[in-house]
Amino acid sequence: KQWYQRRVRGIFDVRQPQKSIEEYIGHNGSIKGARFLGNDNFFISIGEDKLLKMWDRRAQKELKQQSFDQPVNSFDLEDEMKVVTVTYGNNVALHDVTTFDLLRTHSLPCVVNSASLHLDQRYFVCGGEDMYVYKVSIETGRIMESYKKHFGPVHCIRYSPDGELYASGSEDGTIRLWQDSVGKTYGLWQRPDLTNIHNNCSPRDLDFVMG
Repeated sequence: KQWYQRRVRGIFDVRQPQKSIEEYIGHNGSIKGARFLGNDNFFISIGEDKLLKMWDRRAQKELKQQSFDQPVNSFDLEDEMKVVTVTYGNNVALHDVTTFDLLRTHSLPCVVNSASLHLDQRYFVCGGEDMYVYKVSIETGRIMESYKKHFGPVHCIRYSPDGELYASGSEDGTIRLWQDSVGKTYGLWQRPDLTNIHNNCSPRDLDFVMG
């Protein structure tokens, strides 16, 4: 799957990537992302035209669309949760993946570039232009946790499949891994010795510098 500038979206066979096997026209402006749904007969796309669209590959046509009042920055989709997580402006919106009905929307203190929903669907994490990583209650919209460890805007954030950690990627050239539950022994993390923590780290996060 690949998306182009200026409205055309192509689907490619990875074994023969020289030419697209399908093309769809529907967005006005750059296409910022696309994801297959379920058995790959459907996919969702977002564009600079402030639209989220669903496409039917069998009929090769657009099925539905959802408009926003600001350009969409990103979206995340986990088939098992049946929810599309969309960021636009200062907002994070949760939409039903089948109907596009709005389930929840919450505003943050900055422009949000990326968000990811936890598998239990009680909260999400997000990051954006103010360099913070936020954890937000879906029910109330309350910011449960916030951390400023990056030195540039956060451009991408995603939960691991088991929900035990999430990763944030920033303009500062680093990827940071964050524990969802502080103090839990998991992977690289052991129960923290608070008297022996690196000055630039915490019991919650580990960082990696991208070359």
